[in-house]
Amino acid sequence: MRFTDGQRLEDMDRQYIQQLQEQLERRLDRLRRSSSTSFHWTLRRIIAFLQGNEIAASILADLDHRYPDAHSRVRRTRNGALMSASSDTEHAAICYALIIECSRLSVREVEVCVGKYMTGSDNERAQNAAFRIEVVEPLFGYLQEQIDNSRMMLALLNKYKKRCEWFRQQDLLNKCRKNTKNGEKTLLGDLCEYLHEQGVEFHIEPKSASGRIDLISEQTGPDKLAAEAKIFSARKGQDCQSVIRGFRQLYDYTKDFNEPFGYLVVFRTCEENLSIEPGIQESPVPFIQVNSKTIFVLIIDICAYSKSASKRGRLKKYEITKAQFVEVLGYAF
Repeated sequence: MRFTDGQRLEDMDRQYIQQLQEQLERRLDRLRRSSSTSFHWTLRRIIAFLQGNEIAASILADLDHRYPDAHSRVRRTRNGALMSASSDTEHAAICYALIIECSRLSVREVEVCVGKYMTGSDNERAQNAAFRIEVVEPLFGYLQEQIDNSRMMLALLNKYKKRCEWFRQQDLLNKCRKNTKNGEKTLLGDLCEYLHEQGVEFHIEPKSASGRIDLISEQTGPDKLAAEAKIFSARKGQDCQSVIRGFRQLYDYTKDFNEPFGYLVVFRTCEENLSIEPGIQESPVPFIQVNSKTIFVLIIDICAYSKSASKRGRLKKYEITKAQFVEVLGYAF
């Protein structure tokens, strides 16, 4: 069986996200199998892994942003904080704060306190099991749900990319040419129509402190998908700088709406190639992680080439580096 580039991209994305989920499950299994003496140190290694993974770190930072008082509540009253959560998301934030508190200590203190409260037992294994079930597993469950949401959206966007490049290329390009002033809104409308057909509910262009957002999608409860559509044509006004400005807008939107993920969809209408510096990440869809926000960048080719692929020769290439994206936010790379 032969695979197209679009199929490879979608399969690789699925594999990348699946690999992260499997890594989470393996670490949870290690915790289940750990002895009374190794439980605390296994827990500390798990925290180091979560904070070192760009995707997981973004989700956890979002929890901190949503519930900034979780850590202080945990320090004041560990068991009381755990019992005070009014939603699954708040509960996950408190669980994360409890695990962070564990990682700061070199001895079993938080686990003992919570475990004894839950079981009424002085048995270390019983305390550890209660802490894992009541604190660690709910947090991991929340992470898995958020990763699933991200995987679903990347899969939909990759299918949309194939739909545009295989079946709608000329039609989309003609629509842009007929309304050059609002070309990006025209393409956004096509993206919104596709997502609606796939069962994704969304609201277009609500107000935020940063201006107007392109797309808000409600996947689960109050969570929203922040997305921005840009055109790249290699000419002034629609060049690399325009894409970078779109990234800045999207980053601001993710901050305004407290979302860990954003999706920048770039429609290439010229023969010149555009690429995003991949860096060392394993995901086939490039992403930029900065200040606990992860922005995925998907490039869709809707160019009407003057020559067939075999006769085009080497195309001029433009590249946007991670440093350029980060610098527009005022951070040093």
